[in-house]
Amino acid sequence: YIELMMISLLLTLFSLSYYVNAEDLSAYSSAQANTSLWLSAAAYCGSSSYKTHKFAGPTTGFVVTAIIEDLPSDTEGYIGYLPSDKSIYVTFRGSSSIRNWITNLDVIKTSYTSYSECGCQVHKGFYDAEQKVIGGILTEVK
Repeated sequence: YIELMMISLLLTLFSLSYYVNAEDLSAYSSAQANTSLWLSAAAYCGSSSYKTHKFAGPTTGFVVTAIIEDLPSDTEGYIGYLPSDKSIYVTFRGSSSIRNWITNLDVIKTSYTSYSECGCQVHKGFYDAEQKVIGGILTEVK
């Protein structure tokens, strides 16, 4: 479990590096980063346990409302809300299988059309995995 927490911490810090370099640092919240870290760690417990997981620490009271899962790509995670901060979280498990790492190797950049306003590009492996689950995520969050 400690190893998973450390991996999640590294992934969270990597993800947050965008905010550290952003011009507007007022959007960064250490408390929300800590909550995200705990939720990310719980994503490694497996999709069959998400709805019964006992959330602790800053995630105490978290309610899972939907499970994200695509078996062919081994993409999984969950959606839920935390009443204490009135926030909805979409949480993905990071790479943990050979299928995930094969997806990671598809690093050619492609336009991120799910949110075309940003003009972003992401690696094709991530994009393909996201496209398999985005419909259910948007339906749940709305």
